[in-house]
Amino acid sequence: MNKPFLILALILLTAPAALVFADNSLWPWANQSPTKTVPIVPPYQVPTFNGNRDFRNPLASWVHAPRIDGDAVFQAVIGCYPSKSTWNMDVSLQTALRTANAVDISGTAIGKYNVGIVANMPIYSSVELDRERQREYQRRTDVAKSVAEFIGQIANRNTAVRALSMSAALEARAQVRVNEGIVDADEQIKYLDRVIKAENDLITAEAKTMEARLTLVASCRPEEAERINAYLTDLAQLLPASNP
Repeated sequence: MNKPFLILALILLTAPAALVFADNSLWPWANQSPTKTVPIVPPYQVPTFNGNRDFRNPLASWVHAPRIDGDAVFQAVIGCYPSKSTWNMDVSLQTALRTANAVDISGTAIGKYNVGIVANMPIYSSVELDRERQREYQRRTDVAKSVAEFIGQIANRNTAVRALSMSAALEARAQVRVNEGIVDADEQIKYLDRVIKAENDLITAEAKTMEARLTLVASCRPEEAERINAYLTDLAQLLPASNP
């Protein structure tokens, strides 16, 4: 190859584009600098459940459920139950076969064969006593179940508060680790699921505590219901310092 031609080719290959296309007739891009800055797009950040928790914040303190005297609550609710009715009658169906027509106290003739509904209000009635014992047993067992539910759900509520606080702190820590590139987002999502479950457990326990309390209050006569409700509400109160 001709030496001058080779030198010319090397110059063309190594020369800047601005020198080769000095008149900008063939250069496809403009020479001026861009007037707009490149936008800064932050990486996607998986949000936490409550949105702004710092895992360094102190956790909700562990609050033991109060030691409630279930027997005392049971006796208080049983004692405020409305008094039983004094009009206790035995109602039965009776048939009779008479040898002759008879007349009742209203003067109406009763035939030889008759069927009647008879209501008795005796001083002592074994049937009514059995019914009363069954009603009393059912009433007491219902109250006992509500008392046990009330006490148990208060403990479940307090446990759920602690579990929710710990899960939220771990979730916030996982978010920092994901943002720093230490772990992938699966770790944060795992703790997010735990936070949601703990939140649902807290809602369920609080709702069941309220249901049991109102069930016990409903067993009381009106003049005692407010006092019993205030007593049970005070037992179920959660300390403000333990809120998650």
